[in-house]
Amino acid sequence: MKNLGPLLFCLTFSIIGFAQDTIAIDKSVSYGIDENHKIIVIQQSYLDSLALNTNELKRFKLEGMIYVMQNREQQLLNTESFNVVKATDTFQLFVTRLPIIKLNPTDSIVDEPKRHATLSYLDGSTRFRANIGIEWRGNSALKYPKKSYDLELRKDRFSEESMDFKFGSLRKDDDWVMNSVYNEPLKLRSYFSTKLWLDVQTPRYISEEPKAKSFTDMLFAEVFLNETYQGVYLFSEQLDRKLLQLKKIKGDTVRGELFKAGSYNDGTAFKAAPKFNNAFPHWAGFEMEYPYENYEAHWDNLHDFIAFVSNSNDSEFKNNISSYLDIDNAVDYFLFINLLRGTDNISKNYFLAKYDQDAPYFFVPWDLDGVMGTIQDGKRIPTTDDILTNNLFDRLKATNASDYNNKVQTRWKELRTKMYSDSQLFERLEKIFMLLRDNKVYERDELVWGRMNTISDDYEYLKKWLSQRLVYLDTFFVEF
Repeated sequence: MKNLGPLLFCLTFSIIGFAQDTIAIDKSVSYGIDENHKIIVIQQSYLDSLALNTNELKRFKLEGMIYVMQNREQQLLNTESFNVVKATDTFQLFVTRLPIIKLNPTDSIVDEPKRHATLSYLDGSTRFRANIGIEWRGNSALKYPKKSYDLELRKDRFSEESMDFKFGSLRKDDDWVMNSVYNEPLKLRSYFSTKLWLDVQTPRYISEEPKAKSFTDMLFAEVFLNETYQGVYLFSEQLDRKLLQLKKIKGDTVRGELFKAGSYNDGTAFKAAPKFNNAFPHWAGFEMEYPYENYEAHWDNLHDFIAFVSNSNDSEFKNNISSYLDIDNAVDYFLFINLLRGTDNISKNYFLAKYDQDAPYFFVPWDLDGVMGTIQDGKRIPTTDDILTNNLFDRLKATNASDYNNKVQTRWKELRTKMYSDSQLFERLEKIFMLLRDNKVYERDELVWGRMNTISDDYEYLKKWLSQRLVYLDTFFVEF
């Protein structure tokens, strides 16, 4: 048991046999009960600690109530679901290997501001409980019945003083994102894409900043809100200066910078650079994430970059673009977005970052849900035979700046023998799919939210789409 301070659950598993075949499960154990949908989710790690055999768990007691297993010969595994009866009510019992997160807000959660809640995190031997501030997250996602959340860990209920905690293999921090993946038919596209970019791209300044990441990392978790099962979520790090390890502002000197392309605009498509006002955190479709301090933004450098791309002649562009842009990173981003066919990620839904004042800008992807044969609302778009681009990438190709065309072709061939090979891509996809399928995530998610298509149909569609996309891209990049 890790000593994680007074906010942790101080517990030991207390298993008390009070009848010949009944086990009382201590309330602090990793489980959740949804009385409305008649769902119980319990962690495999707890059952493993009991060393149960096939016949040991015939009856059990949870929160003062007796539950009876209907089929007493079944072994409790995460690959099965089980019927249990409490009085006259039949529940479905599921076993999971994923963490369980319980959210209990004091008041209704809204878009903003953050409201107080408590969070419980249950994963193996790690038990953590904290006060949090929580609010809804997203734009179009706000219309979904299953909400996404921004949350901040706080030291106590009555202040906004933050505290850090390390969830699983993620970084130690206070700010976190909970993505509902409600619009993802298989709940895996964002996870698949995120892990792929983390493997493909390494920050060029990693030797100076060994803790720097190229993107947010994440984990799957089972979520209960007010004791109602919400299904699987992606619990992820925030994309901020700290994650990328950008240099902090020093006095009046702006060093590291971070901008989010939040909306479609001529600026985010690199077509025009209108006038800016440093009194505002928004400009030309971008949002200034860092540094924005004392109500002052710093658009000067980004404006110069966008203006250079949109206004320079071909000779100027070819000779000087590498002083503004990390070309190798741009090559990787162009290939990555086209592999996924991220239609919403070429002229918005990306970040531009700068490590230090004399360093070039580089791309960081964002919001990778409408990819791989779907768009943002989860609808299928089976197109596989096109190329996504914007004015920046068009000019790089047209001028062949910094040997861009050869770099794109060479890098595609290299990645196709590594992370983008058929074997690695489909093995990665299969592993994630089986994790969710074998944990019965799809089965219990359907009990709460329903489904339009069968899981097998969605999965076969995704594999077919990816196969056809790779064939097209191989042909396209041969002659790039």
